[in-house]
Amino acid sequence: MDVHAHSRRLLARPVHSWGELAEKGGDAVAVRFVLVDRVVTYPTAQFKRWEHLLGDHETFVIRTDREEVVIEGRDLTPIRTALDLGRLCELRLNYSAKVGARPGPQIRRITIEAT
Repeated sequence: MDVHAHSRRLLARPVHSWGELAEKGGDAVAVRFVLVDRVVTYPTAQFKRWEHLLGDHETFVIRTDREEVVIEGRDLTPIRTALDLGRLCELRLNYSAKVGARPGPQIRRITIEAT
């Protein structure tokens, strides 16, 4: 008999201001991009290539067959790592006017362009 079968977690999953990750050991099957006026979801199998351009204002570009998702901000390495590991589930804007106001990635802009 398993007495802990329905027990709740003692610690909640960490909440990121920039998005959501799949549980450790789990894979994301889709990624939601939360834009100002809409939410766009792609199955992860549609991603063909991604490129992280470093600098003061970083750019992260994700390509599909017909579209390109462009993410602008700073400290975007955790997002690239989450996508590399197949754990990125959601990405949303969180850019603060104060540089360095919160730790982690700062997403200033997300655009989706036809290629």
